[in-house]
Amino acid sequence: MKSRFSIWAALTLAAALLPGLYLASRWPSLPAMVPTHFDLHGQANGYSSKAMLLWLVGAPPLLTYLLLHLLPRFDPKRGLDPTNPNWPKLRLVVQLLLAGVGCFVVWAAGGGALGAAQRPALAGLLGLFALLGNYLSTVPPNYFVGIRTPWTLESPLVWAKTHRLAGRLFFAGGLLGLVLVLLLPVEASVVVVVGVLGGVSLVAVGYSWWAGRQLAN
Repeated sequence: MKSRFSIWAALTLAAALLPGLYLASRWPSLPAMVPTHFDLHGQANGYSSKAMLLWLVGAPPLLTYLLLHLLPRFDPKRGLDPTNPNWPKLRLVVQLLLAGVGCFVVWAAGGGALGAAQRPALAGLLGLFALLGNYLSTVPPNYFVGIRTPWTLESPLVWAKTHRLAGRLFFAGGLLGLVLVLLLPVEASVVVVVGVLGGVSLVAVGYSWWAGRQLAN
């Protein structure tokens, strides 16, 4: 168990460092002003100094890595057990999501053809979203990670039922969104991603309210 955890920890740290290392490798070739915002067609409509990429790309993965490492110590419920075999896997998926987004931002800022890469990038994002759902149902009650609503935090039963449903929705929604992104026009891909992420989250929160009401009755 210890060796497996060490492997997961090493992969998680590598994922946290990857966007910053990629940014460092591309830094000399980046222009002074880089595109940081794009429309649905992949056209740049907002620019910032390339120094902004240090905060947009380099800092968030490292801060998230540190935060997820320290959270079990500060959780009042003591539900986040760092020795749980699923915890390091969940941390790795989160770091991979941030690493993928960060590297894509650096690539686009360097003049990458955003329109051509938009479809595979969003497909990869949805694939990781589905993978996240695979581990979401194993998250125990805590104050920091998961579907944290007044009803899930109040009842371990509501927490378990909500995360069981949310895990399935994340997995199914991620796979469905992945297929749609690959089949639909590129312009619709962002709408698909927002719809999947927003829809699944709203259903999970709504279900936690309904489950809490059912338990109270």
